[in-house]
Amino acid sequence: MQPNGESPGTAMVPLTQREMRIVFLMGAGHTTAEIAELLEVRPSTVENRKRQIYEKLGVGSQSHAVAKAIWLGLLQTGRPAAVSPRGPGGPQHAGEHGHATLAVLMGPAGHARDKVARLLVSERTPFVVVLNRDELVCDHWLSWHRGPIVVLLVDPEPEDWSAAMPLGFPIVVVRGGDVPEQLVIADALAHQAGGLVAEADVSAGIGPTLSAVTQGLLVMSWGYAEALLKWAPSSPAVEPELSRRECDILDSIASGHTIRQTARALGIAAKTVENTQARLFRKLGARNRLEALTIADSRGLIGRADEP
Repeated sequence: MQPNGESPGTAMVPLTQREMRIVFLMGAGHTTAEIAELLEVRPSTVENRKRQIYEKLGVGSQSHAVAKAIWLGLLQTGRPAAVSPRGPGGPQHAGEHGHATLAVLMGPAGHARDKVARLLVSERTPFVVVLNRDELVCDHWLSWHRGPIVVLLVDPEPEDWSAAMPLGFPIVVVRGGDVPEQLVIADALAHQAGGLVAEADVSAGIGPTLSAVTQGLLVMSWGYAEALLKWAPSSPAVEPELSRRECDILDSIASGHTIRQTARALGIAAKTVENTQARLFRKLGARNRLEALTIADSRGLIGRADEP
């Protein structure tokens, strides 16, 4: 990135239109054979073009070429709304099974977005960077990328939401720590985001989050999830309904009787006492006789067997 946060002009690297398409397809995770099929050329032709691209970009591998193209702004999205792929309520881009997820990286230029971009490159996750919100939708996303598509918003501004929502793709939000958790959560939920990740948690990996949201799951950093749980109204504790036999077993435990003593006192088999006691523990949420007594005493359950 340049000091002012803008990417260098694409005129610095005179790639042809065909080479630009190959760079995009490489960034989308396609193999040489798949690129050849999509462009209706021979695989050897694609390999020759790739070598020319490497030479022009001054790199030696496909991953470095994609990373350099992103830095130069070659993978920014194209013309505005030539095709409106996913209007509100439209079908989600589930993608074909076995193909990589394409991340559409959006948000203000800066350290946070660069950090996420570097992580995507290190994880070999194909992505495009939106450098101009007004030039967002490009039909080659739909005709060339076969896998799922996820919008990755880094510290989004209101304009980013306005540009991303009409696409209809799942959205994952990455937020820094300078915004109150309540506002971050409310903003993400109001826009029906599928993922909310704190910037501090991004280094653990973004791939599993992208994969989860394409399956319709909600993914959230624990810090945000914990804050969300605090908002939820706590339901009153439901007193377990104990049967008469379970009350008998509980009173016997309170009296310090063993399983055999309880069986003799109640005139039942020891195995029946064990089964009833296990059921009693499950209802109380206890792991042993001591915990069962503690929980039952706090809820006033001991002595119920004497009640009519």
